[in-house]
Amino acid sequence: MKRTSLIYSFNPQALRAAGRAEAPVDITLKELARLGVPARKARRTLQELRTLVAADPALGERKTLLALAVQIADRLP
Repeated sequence: MKRTSLIYSFNPQALRAAGRAEAPVDITLKELARLGVPARKARRTLQELRTLVAADPALGERKTLLALAVQIADRLP
């Protein structure tokens, strides 16, 4: 295996979050679908919400999380 293929095979998000406990988010994939978040973006949106709540627990309110979920999904590729 070439060195470059080894480097590019790692998931940078997984390496960045290694050793961190994920913050609980009480939003499900079905709720994201009701908000209009496409299925291909739903898991990444939940991951970003967990990261935000871990950084600032004040964002853990349900109403705030739902508003942030829509904004995050709009910005994801």
